[in-house]
Amino acid sequence: MAMETDDTRERAIRRPIYRSIYADLKTELLGGKYEGYDKLPSEKELCQRFDVERGTVRKALQLLVEEGMIQRVPGYGTRILTGDQRLIDPPPSPAPRRNILMVTQENYLQSTQSEFFHIQLFHLLDKKIFEMGYNLIFKPIGPRFDLGEIIRFTCPAAIIFDSYVVETHHRQAVSSGVPCVSINHYTPLFTSIVSDNWLGGYLVAQRLTDEGHRRIALIAGKHGYQTTRERLRGVKSLYRERRIHFDERFLFYGDWLFHSGQEIAQRILEMPASERPTAIFAFNDDMAYGCLSCLEKRGVSVPGAMSLVGFDHSQRYTNIFYPISTVDVNIAWIADYVCWYLQGCVGEQFSGGNSRIQICTTFVDRHTTRPL
Repeated sequence: MAMETDDTRERAIRRPIYRSIYADLKTELLGGKYEGYDKLPSEKELCQRFDVERGTVRKALQLLVEEGMIQRVPGYGTRILTGDQRLIDPPPSPAPRRNILMVTQENYLQSTQSEFFHIQLFHLLDKKIFEMGYNLIFKPIGPRFDLGEIIRFTCPAAIIFDSYVVETHHRQAVSSGVPCVSINHYTPLFTSIVSDNWLGGYLVAQRLTDEGHRRIALIAGKHGYQTTRERLRGVKSLYRERRIHFDERFLFYGDWLFHSGQEIAQRILEMPASERPTAIFAFNDDMAYGCLSCLEKRGVSVPGAMSLVGFDHSQRYTNIFYPISTVDVNIAWIADYVCWYLQGCVGEQFSGGNSRIQICTTFVDRHTTRPL
């Protein structure tokens, strides 16, 4: 009997689970276990048998399809091919899939007025993924899109979700068996890489309250977004620690874009002088620079008459306006972690999962706040 060496055991440990399932099913097919049966057990039954996710079973079945041993028939199941139904010679292995699909909401990169964070992120990922030897395919989708059809058409090696996307699309991606990662939005369905938005909100509130500000206008992003909620929680946590009353009159919701910062700043300036905020914290730089534009037009100096802080550390408007204090989300680190994770997935070093990788945020002082 041959001795099992340490090297043999190491190779067995590294063997992907789906390949072990494929080998077991192939042995059973060739050994006649399913003689008299027209089809294999369902994916659900195979998942229960091997105690794995559906995507793992589908990868194993795909190898049997490529060898001509089974046929996937929509609405019927997995048909077993026998005798002359099988291909005499299995087809050559398909060329490795070299596409990575990036999915985002329809309005994120549809115009030059889109939120600059997403533009920066897309260009960073496009460059890094090209260096990995893959093509980045960008696809903006709406709630009613069939993501499954897009996946079948593009045949991606992996899928990146940028920020908020409806859960239906997350589930369609998971069911396809393609490795997935989400950026800027946590989902329990697969690994998410997010900025520490809570910490960013906390740091800004800490800075402004240290300077004596108590009437702080908050220009949040879209209502209900994770990033909006987390940054707001950071502010409220600091307020609770310092026993500062949170005044709902000073909470405004924008749409992340420059023009909404302008409009909300105008509303703030229309408040009675005795009740007007002494500082503004906008939840992204696009809205913060919109505020700055309005304040300058109205002759309100920053930080002389109004302190101002943004979020994201973007460079979009620094050729037009002077730089403002902001929170750095370390976008380059986000892109690096995404590429590191994808390399592990497509190289079969990782088997997926639903980890939350949180990137640290830091306050960047550009002297647009001052003590009262």
